[in-house]
Amino acid sequence: MQNVRRGAALLGVATLVATLVPTAASAQDDGPVNDAETIVITGHGWGHGRGMGQYGSLGYAIDLGWSSEEILDHYYGDTVAGTVPNDVITVRIDSANDEPTVAGVDSGAMVLIDDDGAATHIGTGGAIRLTHTADGFVIADAPDCSGPFVDRPGTLDVEQIRISTASAAPSGGRALLGAGDVVVGDWDADGDDDLGTVNEGQWSLWFDGPESADTPPDRSFTFGDPDATFLTADWDGDGFDSPVAFLDGTWTTQFGYQQGASSTVFVMGVADGDVPVVGDWDGDGDSDAGIVREAEWILRTGDDGGGASTTFEYGRPADVPVVGDWNGDGVSDPGFVRGNTWRRQLGFDTDVTALDNVSLGTADSTPISGDWDGDLASQQGYAEAGVADLTGSLSAIEPRLTPDQLLEETIHRCTSAGVQNFYRGELRAVANNGNQRTVNAVPLESYLRAVVPLEMPASWAALGGGAGEAAVQVQAVSARSYSMAENRTSYAQTCDTISCQVYGGRSVRRNGEVSSNEHPMSDAAILATAGVVRDRDGEVARTEFSSSTGGWTAGGVFPAVEDAGDAVSRNPNHDWTTTVSVDAVEARYSNRTLTRMQVTGRNGLGEDGGRVEEVTLTFGAEVFTMTGNEFRRAFGLKSDWFSIDWKLVDLRDDCICPADWPNDQLEERFASDEDA
Repeated sequence: MQNVRRGAALLGVATLVATLVPTAASAQDDGPVNDAETIVITGHGWGHGRGMGQYGSLGYAIDLGWSSEEILDHYYGDTVAGTVPNDVITVRIDSANDEPTVAGVDSGAMVLIDDDGAATHIGTGGAIRLTHTADGFVIADAPDCSGPFVDRPGTLDVEQIRISTASAAPSGGRALLGAGDVVVGDWDADGDDDLGTVNEGQWSLWFDGPESADTPPDRSFTFGDPDATFLTADWDGDGFDSPVAFLDGTWTTQFGYQQGASSTVFVMGVADGDVPVVGDWDGDGDSDAGIVREAEWILRTGDDGGGASTTFEYGRPADVPVVGDWNGDGVSDPGFVRGNTWRRQLGFDTDVTALDNVSLGTADSTPISGDWDGDLASQQGYAEAGVADLTGSLSAIEPRLTPDQLLEETIHRCTSAGVQNFYRGELRAVANNGNQRTVNAVPLESYLRAVVPLEMPASWAALGGGAGEAAVQVQAVSARSYSMAENRTSYAQTCDTISCQVYGGRSVRRNGEVSSNEHPMSDAAILATAGVVRDRDGEVARTEFSSSTGGWTAGGVFPAVEDAGDAVSRNPNHDWTTTVSVDAVEARYSNRTLTRMQVTGRNGLGEDGGRVEEVTLTFGAEVFTMTGNEFRRAFGLKSDWFSIDWKLVDLRDDCICPADWPNDQLEERFASDEDA
């Protein structure tokens, strides 16, 4: 069957020797010549034959009723059952070697995580790209996998970056506020900011933080012209924020939250286009006034108007200014929102630290900021249609590392604009000796969910009235053990191709159509054998497996055993026949004329003398030898258990034939029976 393990047959096989040294040299047409065009090869099995045979496992399960434990004991001699925890396994994605690591998520945000597990950067869109350069990783953001990607300034000088997804739900909370402009302030001086609304001068305030804003307001009063811009400030540093109304350059402040409370008035700014901002510009504990005029920030360390203490250019005229104490040092910092993307910095000049760009809400949302959790640092938020969504601080963001999140919340690798591969766990961008690698870090049992059904058809579990489930359980244990015994590199334990074992990730989406690499029947087998491995001498054994042994395993790491289960009726590879053209053989040897091909060594196990250990090819007086496995790989055979049937039918007229090779004996000398 097409899904049955083929690549595993190549595990541990040495690369084909490209040039075989001849044992002698002479004229290429010296000796008898076969004019037949094809060589018939018959054989048994598919793959390297070491360890478990998948068809044999099925045969033992559905024909002989063996349990998974009995099958494992049979194939993996000198091993015993053991267990391992569901730890994270790292898998190198080989198709991404030396390519940028491009990740995306349908719902939520992309989060970069350092080696200490702290979130350090947030993606501004649905996709993020990490490209390794001589100076470090360059971060680029895009709305989705199709781009366009925009590079952020600077680089990250690290060897590895973890990429995960964060919840789409704002970590600071959500509040239903109703109609009106949203205002933020600490109404009760408890150290964290609260929410309020102003609807044409009618103020509604909630005192117990965002979580109480779904209830009736704690205070309601009227203050300010309905056409004013409303904000709040703590002018005297007593911890209580006061209502402020700004209109045509005039600031009016009310002290307290009762109707008709005392107020003060001062002037700063002009009527046309000035945007009022409030913050503690000097870190003295009380609020100061400022305005933003055509992207010029004009700030004053006082609440009585007058001249500017600080001016600087930041943003563009159409940007929405925002203010917050982004690092919790007691000094307010500037920011602006363009569309729905926030840009912030620490300090009021051009030589400052720029913070990450974060996308929140939509271009129609109203940006808000405040210290929602009382940690002294301001966080972002937005309001739209009477609802306020609040983020938490960057350090408080919890990445989605659980294996069972919804598909739209699962990280995917952007293979192309139209193809995305979804992976449970997280992705990692790795710099390795100047090369870039992409790695999936995923819990072991979740990893197996995208291995087992790609190595063995999940439908086998239903064969034999359900007896086939034992075979799928054997595959789960074999795959688990094999992966745990792997130690490919310092940054990845295994890989995702037939060089290790096939791993496809959770799902793949092609042009909008999603197909899963997982299957409920395989999942059941994995769950039934959770944590089970095969141990030898106190260590997890590297449990190789292949499609079909042909009737005997190959031996090697595990003792060779007869494989009666391989004769199961569903196995198309127990016996096979193929042909190799004489031209193909001669082409591999610089078009020498092939005069003889014979098997000259076998392992002695099974039909025809067992697996081939040596093949000898004769080109006149030149003789070449190769192993049976090298021959198998060179000419695309299913296994190294084969016999050669090539009968010479004629002689070339110009053949130079030694006297001891009479014509009437050619058929006998080159028959396959003699070779065997």
